[in-house]
Amino acid sequence: MKKATWHGSVLLLLAGLAGAVQAQGCDAGNRLSAAQIRTLLNGNTICVASASGWESQEQHRASGGGLATSAMTSGDLWDYRRGPGDATDPSTKVGSWTVSSLSLGSSAGVGGSVTYSYGTAGSGVYSVHGSGAVGSPHAFCGPVIVSALIKAGQGGC
Repeated sequence: MKKATWHGSVLLLLAGLAGAVQAQGCDAGNRLSAAQIRTLLNGNTICVASASGWESQEQHRASGGGLATSAMTSGDLWDYRRGPGDATDPSTKVGSWTVSSLSLGSSAGVGGSVTYSYGTAGSGVYSVHGSGAVGSPHAFCGPVIVSALIKAGQGGC
């Protein structure tokens, strides 16, 4: 019974997160600046929900393993998976991220963007929309629209 209650709670959380991000949308009115994106991402984890839990848990770390600061404009991207101490599915570096003030599409001259590079798997440029507050849902708008919750720190979601 506890397992069913837990799954129901997760589904309610995921539905609420999707609704909150969808309501924000990708309009220019809530697009973050490059400085806001740097502050939001540095040293934090992006949690992307799926129906069965977390689709991805991407940590924004400093290049070379140093400490992230809000002044950084780029760094390493790590997938938390089951955590650094897990023997079967440990955290691993999956790519890099770079924040710039270059604009996308019809929103020219407004806000910043973040580029995610995954090596041979490709890359994508996204504008970020939302409140800019850690702990809040945000929309990453680019090749696809990704709804994500920004979690403080380098832990799992």
